[in-house]
Amino acid sequence: MLKLENISKQYIDPLFDHVTFILGNKEKVGLVGLNGCGKSTLLKIIAGIERADTGRVEVVNERLGYLAQEFSFDQDLLVGEFFESLIDDPHSEMYKIDIILSRLNLSGIDHYQYVKNLSEGQKMKLKLVELLIKEPTILLLDEPTNHLDIKGIIWFEEFIKNFEGICIVISHDREFLNHVTDHIFEIDEQKLLVFEGNYDDFLLGKAKYIENRAKEFTAFERKKKQLEQLLDHARAVKSARKRGKAVKAAKTRFRREVEERRVEEYEERRLSEFKIDGYVHKHKNIIEVDDISFAYQRGKNIINGSSLSIYGSEKIWFFGANGIGKTTFIKLLMGDLKSVGGEIRWGENIDWTYFSQDQTHLDMEETVENFFIENAKIPYERSFGVLEKFLFPKEYRTAKLKMLSPGERARLSFAVFAQHSYDFLILDEPTNHLDVKTKEVIEDSLREFKGAVLLISHDRYFVRSVGVDRVITLKKGVIVEEEGT
Repeated sequence: MLKLENISKQYIDPLFDHVTFILGNKEKVGLVGLNGCGKSTLLKIIAGIERADTGRVEVVNERLGYLAQEFSFDQDLLVGEFFESLIDDPHSEMYKIDIILSRLNLSGIDHYQYVKNLSEGQKMKLKLVELLIKEPTILLLDEPTNHLDIKGIIWFEEFIKNFEGICIVISHDREFLNHVTDHIFEIDEQKLLVFEGNYDDFLLGKAKYIENRAKEFTAFERKKKQLEQLLDHARAVKSARKRGKAVKAAKTRFRREVEERRVEEYEERRLSEFKIDGYVHKHKNIIEVDDISFAYQRGKNIINGSSLSIYGSEKIWFFGANGIGKTTFIKLLMGDLKSVGGEIRWGENIDWTYFSQDQTHLDMEETVENFFIENAKIPYERSFGVLEKFLFPKEYRTAKLKMLSPGERARLSFAVFAQHSYDFLILDEPTNHLDVKTKEVIEDSLREFKGAVLLISHDRYFVRSVGVDRVITLKKGVIVEEEGT
């Protein structure tokens, strides 16, 4: 059993207040809410990593397993060394690792390669090995599907559904939540709202909640107006003695029925529409890739004689399983890695930008204000309105990037994008950490974008919503065109 009682927490602003619930009997909960509302913090409090300001967490006869949204590895660590660190005796207990690797479709992974050279999805699976080897009975999972490929997500859905314990999962993958949850918990207005069913059920329940709130607010405003009029009438009574009694009675009713039962109007907090400017002629050459190859280890090519041409305003979905070399290929395009053969030729005067799936390239000691003004290249005075539009009120301006959630940092990067005009966007899992409401706005902006896009994503719903013209993948290190999405 997992029990939370009156949990509250505050950082820059209050995150949540008086969170209370009890879970047991194999319940599967999806925890949702706007980026920065406190979802990850709540999981960390349950896991004992952070302390609540008030309240208590009670775990009865359970083993907690916590998977963080962001994680890192020693840069010089080999895959095999990592596995050996998880067990007491590598000679007699490696079979435990092998069983889990088989379940994660990682049986063929090279134990002698460096962890740093793995894809983000493969690194996520290593963390799952570390988690599952401890045989937890309560799983606390913070965006576990972020770096998994589609096959991995489908496997993970089955794993969660068959897990013989309690699971709380933070996810903004709508299809995943529909397949695995029987409750949705939402942090909204610093409160925890509980809904029965999966994500589609939650949408219906939340719509009904908003409708009821509107009715309650209307009734509250009507009652408030009536009691204000009653108080005005009491003050107009001519007899001083009767007026005093009437005013006292009216104030008592007003305090009891209005001040002590106040109902606030529900105001949905979400990112409003925005536009990423850009336009290229349909025949303009964006980039030509001719027969390039690359290997992290001599003789083991990840990219093997690949070619690709991008023209005009094509939207290209770069699809494929974790570890096939998608991010490596993009790093070659950008010049972060140097190919061992072939040639990459950019078109003339191409304005392009790159969105990294992990955002680790950002200076985490930089403040929101300085980062935005420096990268957006807009006047200080105008920055207030833009940051407010992207849900960064003035209280956040002096906050360091390390204090933001990964989703908030992603939203801040899109705020910068929206201040420029581009011919070409290279997007590596751009929605990994974004909440659903923000995803929907990004979908709209990319669908309307008039430049070229090269998109890596495992979010099928997102890709369909953006609308792609071509689908490519890597097969044995070679770029090939795929049919459909």
